[in-house]
Amino acid sequence: MYVNPKNDPKTWEKYFKDILRKHYGPANIKDIPDSYGGDFGIECHTFSGHVFQCYLPEQSSDKEKLTKSQKNKIRKDIQKLTVKNREAFNVLFQDMKISRWVLATSEYLDSEMALYCAAKSSKVRQMKLPYIADDFQIILQTESDYRTEVKALQSDVYQLSLDFSPVDAEKASDWIDQNLSFLEKMDLKLPKVNPGKIAEAKSFLVQKYLGYQNLLDYLKAEWPEIHSNLNTLISNRRSYLESRFLTDSSKQPEDVIKAELEKLKNDIVEQIPTIKRTDLELIIWGVIADWLIRCPLDF
Repeated sequence: MYVNPKNDPKTWEKYFKDILRKHYGPANIKDIPDSYGGDFGIECHTFSGHVFQCYLPEQSSDKEKLTKSQKNKIRKDIQKLTVKNREAFNVLFQDMKISRWVLATSEYLDSEMALYCAAKSSKVRQMKLPYIADDFQIILQTESDYRTEVKALQSDVYQLSLDFSPVDAEKASDWIDQNLSFLEKMDLKLPKVNPGKIAEAKSFLVQKYLGYQNLLDYLKAEWPEIHSNLNTLISNRRSYLESRFLTDSSKQPEDVIKAELEKLKNDIVEQIPTIKRTDLELIIWGVIADWLIRCPLDF
C-alpha cells in the first residue's frame, strides 16, 4: 500500500533509507537508530564513508524559510558530528573515514545551499578529526538523485492503493439504457473493431469505462498531480491514435488501437510506476471505451 513519503519525518526517513538500501545494497548500509547511544545527527551510513541525515522540512513553499531551516539543521547536526559526539564517532568510525555527510531532504535551493555547504565543509576539514576524510563534503540530496531506485520502489513497495467504487455488469446495463445517444459513436465502431459478440463487448466496455471514470475521480480528489500526469499521457496517446487513422488506412482498426494502447501502457509504467498493475489494466480498458464513445472518426 502506498504511503506518501512526505507525510511526516519518520515516513520520509524510512522511505529514504529504502532508497539507499536499493542503491548501495542492504549489506553496505548500517542503520543508526535514535536508541543507539542517543541522537548522533546521522541516521545511517555506508561502509564506504557516506553518512546520511534525513530531514523533511515542515513546509517548502516559502523558499527563504526552507533555506533557513536547512541551514539550521546542517549547523546543529554538524556540531553533533564534530564536537558533541566526537568520542562516540571516534569509536564508531575508527576503521574508516567520513567523506560525505548528506542531508537527505525533499527539496532545496541549489545555489545558496551549495555555497553554505562548501563553506561548512571547509571548516570541518580544518578540524583534522581522525574520522573525517581530507575530501570531506557536506551535500544535499533528494529522491531525484536516485531515479532508478525510486522507480523500482514505486513499482514494488510504494504503490498506490486506490479506493474507488467498482462497477458490475448490472450497473453497466442500467447506464447503457440511460445513455443510448451518448453511445452512438461506439455503436458505429464496435462492428468494425469487434464484429463478434457486439452486445457483450458493449456491456464489458461500458463497465470498464464507468470504473475508469471512478478511478479518475478518485485520483483527481486525492492525487491531483498523478491525475494531471495521467491525463496528459492519455491525451497525447489519443492524438497519435486519431492521427494514425487519418494518415494510415492500410491497418486494421483493432491493430492500430492495440499498438497505440500498448505504447500508452508503457508510458504509464515508465512515468507513473506507483499505479498497480490491476489499476493499469482498468485504465487501458477505460481509455479504449472512452475513445470508442467519444472519437468522431468513423473508421
